[in-house]
Amino acid sequence: MPIKYKWVAQNIRDLIEKNIKGGIEKLPTEEALCTAYNVSRQTVRQALSLLEEQGLITRRQGSGSFVTGILPDPGKNTVGILISDDQNYLYPRLLNDMQTELTRAGFTHKIYVTKNRFHTERRILTELLYSPPRGIIAEGCKSALPNPNLDLYRRLIKKKSSIVFLHNYYPGLGGSLYVKDDNAGGSAMLVRHLAELGHMSIGGIFKSDDLQGIERFQGFAEAMCSLGLELCDEQIGWFDSRDQDALFRRDTRFLRRIAEETITACTAVVCYNDMIAYYLTEELKRAGYRLPEDLAVVSFDNTYLSSLEELTVTTLSHKPHEMGALAAHTMIQTLKGLPAAPQEVPWKLNRKESTGEMIR
Repeated sequence: MPIKYKWVAQNIRDLIEKNIKGGIEKLPTEEALCTAYNVSRQTVRQALSLLEEQGLITRRQGSGSFVTGILPDPGKNTVGILISDDQNYLYPRLLNDMQTELTRAGFTHKIYVTKNRFHTERRILTELLYSPPRGIIAEGCKSALPNPNLDLYRRLIKKKSSIVFLHNYYPGLGGSLYVKDDNAGGSAMLVRHLAELGHMSIGGIFKSDDLQGIERFQGFAEAMCSLGLELCDEQIGWFDSRDQDALFRRDTRFLRRIAEETITACTAVVCYNDMIAYYLTEELKRAGYRLPEDLAVVSFDNTYLSSLEELTVTTLSHKPHEMGALAAHTMIQTLKGLPAAPQEVPWKLNRKESTGEMIR
């Protein structure tokens, strides 16, 4: 027999794997382990110290030993991250936050960039089926549309890969676990802010093929109606993923059209995100608008784009690092076998120059 404490540690490793699969976070007491393996308390403590060094358990003074969610086989502790982008807008910060939390918890990760395209998502998911990761944090592609890749997600789930969606989810994949923005609540907050400043004619620009855009329009529409403000279809501009891709090439033609045809009768506009607000203000200035005197602009995300121009944009934000850390934490909970629930993250209003003073 090997050194006793190493033998005990191997037995506890087997127990850890069973506990994770069964959703049991706490290990038996030292006394119970002594009885189970017929060894001294010193031997059990040596075994637990070894397992703690390996990152398989944490020990808490007065509470006992708890699994971390890490499996004894290092190759089984990878989390795949499927994301629309890894270089632009809010994504570098978001990825860094997820990576930091997963690494701190002892998990490895691999990033896959979908560019918000169904065929790229399908290729990645097909590749993952050959060696399924423990978990997948996935930002859905064009999540407002029927998704052709749900069969692959279901196959991965059958292979015991845990899925946590980020920013959105696929309604066709019932019971999905997700971490996303309170999109409807955020739009309502922006509409109320504008109404409090005296704006009566408020337009909006929303993304048509992602769930965030649909939910942000929903919150916008419900808030307008609840405040007794007229909701005019003609004052709502829509764009899709191809239009958003064009913005990265500084092709703003669709925003020029919205500026010329959709929001001309408005005194304020709610933008889908800071990127839309940034390029819209450029188009408005070229068209001769005085901002915010002629038009107040508000948006979502509080990224660097909301503070680049001489006119800073009133926008919504989350707590620093909140979204990425919460997505990673939710994944870690599921990998421990512990219950986790879908979560919507509330927004905070950051008032800046683009909403100006109260209308007299």
